[in-house]
Amino acid sequence: MKKTANLLLLAAACLATSAWADNALKPVKVTAAEAAGPVFNRKDAEHENGKDGATTDVTMLRSADKKVQMGLYKAGPSDTAIDSYPEDEFCYFLTGSVKLTSADGSVVELKAGEAVAIPKGWKGRWTTSGYTKYYVVYESAAAAH
Repeated sequence: MKKTANLLLLAAACLATSAWADNALKPVKVTAAEAAGPVFNRKDAEHENGKDGATTDVTMLRSADKKVQMGLYKAGPSDTAIDSYPEDEFCYFLTGSVKLTSADGSVVELKAGEAVAIPKGWKGRWTTSGYTKYYVVYESAAAAH
């Protein structure tokens, strides 16, 4: 019984000190050096090679209701038409650049050190030669990505 209790305490301590756990009740920090590249090599990083090119997503924190997610994202070159942006998103670009062309023809160009807020439902085109960003998304539907 004592051994089981000790194992449970050890497991709880490990979970509580894991800054990357979805349920961690501690601030989650990423240093500038980590954000410059090493964070994208973590074993929990999600790598995809889809129709929009190669991407890597590292979730720092997800709310208990799965509606808010924060993290870092790395993408290669792409030129994607957006019929309806799926969520509200705030992006702060660390590297690269992005050109957002709205359906009405207006253009917002972003580069490293700049930020943008994109509303759910936005229509337009996302064009980039590649970038890394911090992001915060809010999904009004409970589905997480």
